Amino acid sequence: MLFSMYRPIKVLNVLLLLLTALLTACGGGGDKADPVAPVTPVVALSDFRKAVAGHRVVEVAVPGADGTKLATYVYLPAQGVGPFPTLVMRTPYELPITPVSGYPEDHANAEIEARAEDVGWTEATDRGYALVVQVVRGRHRSDGVFGLFLKEELADGDALIRWVEGQPWSNGRIGIFGDSASGVASLQAAASGRPSIKAVYAQATSPDFLGGVIFPEGRVKWEALLPFVLNQAPENSKDHDAKLGLTSAQVAALKSQAGDALQDMFGAVEAGDPSQSNWWTRPITPDFPIVSQLYPRWGEFLATGRNPSALAALDVTDRIRAPVLHVSLWHDFFQASAFKAFGRLQGTRGDQKLIVLDGTHYDVDDPELWPSRPMFAWFDHWLKGEANGARDWPTVQYVLAGQPEGPLRSSSVWPPAGTASAASALLAPSRALTLNPAAPTPTLGGSHLTVSSGMLDQRPLLERDDAVELKGATLPTRSLLLGTAEAELTVLQAGAGDIVVKLVDRRPDGEVRLLRESVVALKGAGTQRVSFAPLAYAFDAGSAPGLVVTGASVPAYRSTLPPLAGTVRLGSAKLQLPMTPG
Repeated sequence: MLFSMYRPIKVLNVLLLLLTALLTACGGGGDKADPVAPVTPVVALSDFRKAVAGHRVVEVAVPGADGTKLATYVYLPAQGVGPFPTLVMRTPYELPITPVSGYPEDHANAEIEARAEDVGWTEATDRGYALVVQVVRGRHRSDGVFGLFLKEELADGDALIRWVEGQPWSNGRIGIFGDSASGVASLQAAASGRPSIKAVYAQATSPDFLGGVIFPEGRVKWEALLPFVLNQAPENSKDHDAKLGLTSAQVAALKSQAGDALQDMFGAVEAGDPSQSNWWTRPITPDFPIVSQLYPRWGEFLATGRNPSALAALDVTDRIRAPVLHVSLWHDFFQASAFKAFGRLQGTRGDQKLIVLDGTHYDVDDPELWPSRPMFAWFDHWLKGEANGARDWPTVQYVLAGQPEGPLRSSSVWPPAGTASAASALLAPSRALTLNPAAPTPTLGGSHLTVSSGMLDQRPLLERDDAVELKGATLPTRSLLLGTAEAELTVLQAGAGDIVVKLVDRRPDGEVRLLRESVVALKGAGTQRVSFAPLAYAFDAGSAPGLVVTGASVPAYRSTLPPLAGTVRLGSAKLQLPMTPG
């Protein structure tokens, strides 16, 4: 069993269950959503114990949709009988959770020496919230097999929300929050659409996570996916490992090999040539070494990503029925899908807010990056009914890329009103690209998770035979790019396969600054249209928007299809930039 058995349910709990059933039968129950079936186990206030951190805590094995026992931790304010508004996170990671919304890890938890499961997050409980953290199946102390966020997470998330609704310490007003992979799992719980879910906070994450990792064209966000599955292997649960059909010695050996593979991969990255590690370059197959043995759903995961209908089914954006505060960063690899989710939800239900900070995925943990800490104000309004103005915040707040200290700008729409499409002609490059799949172009900047990210200078790549620049005219005045840039590329000669097209700023000092990149599939000669992820950026006077085209970006992107090789010859190009005077 995952946890020791709890004391028998007390008479008070029985009465609460009977009262809940009576209210359900009568169509009552206040603000709580009506559960479709009895929910067990019920946890009474007397089941909680006081944690060193000051709040009260209990751990319980909450059944998932199929009865699988999932490790769940509930933290209550130190005082009061409740019921309390409740914040919920689902996570694949170890506890304690990493604070979000700009709070430092030691804030309000400083000097706490306690079991990781007891620490909780006192910022939440001190504000009068119950906090529920559930570990997804197959991870840490949760039973089951970790399914790489496939369809079980939707059902498990729904089961958790229904369980919270039936607890005497929750008032049935639920907020869901999370970031990164915890945000992925939490947004799948939000997709249950239960009326009890009053608001959502989504930071550096996306409800369409797989859409940004595996693409129908066979392309894979390899620098994010492969390190994630290898790095997480040691923390898969005992039950997950027991169901692999391997001996404990075999599982231990595979986990050790996963660690060795990570060292080899990132050693090659640090040496400047990722292709020297065959872990980055070997074919991506359903029987990929180590990964397929440690994750039984690996083959299904790859197949789902290449199946447009299956991929669409895992995009839970349209199932979310609550106001969402979306927080993203200009160079987070979830950024493009976060913008799509915001746009779709704002168009269908409204009450969406978007905050975009400057930085890469892990920069979001830096408290200095945040102009304010918005999460609790968001939940105070939607869960507690506080008239704090959160609903009237600007729909979109953002800083310009490259200017992390602001100022913070605002708009009622994205892209902001007042932009106009500016066309720019680019000269054909002076030479062709020569592509050698055995020595692919390395990743240099961009929106990534584990390798070099951000607006890096592309001049080192332009010394290679597999990279060219298409130059444009300089701008006479400072101008702002606000929205989605597009390009039209003339391909004179090419085979079939992927190339990487990068929007750049050739600056007055000679720097060729990467702004955005897009991987596109060539199918021979012709006109290739390219669309880039949204951006807010200031071109200085004397800067020249242009393109850099490379044959690859390894390890950032790989394909399950054969790589492009040989000669690629490009003609002129056109840029369409949403611009406004700066």
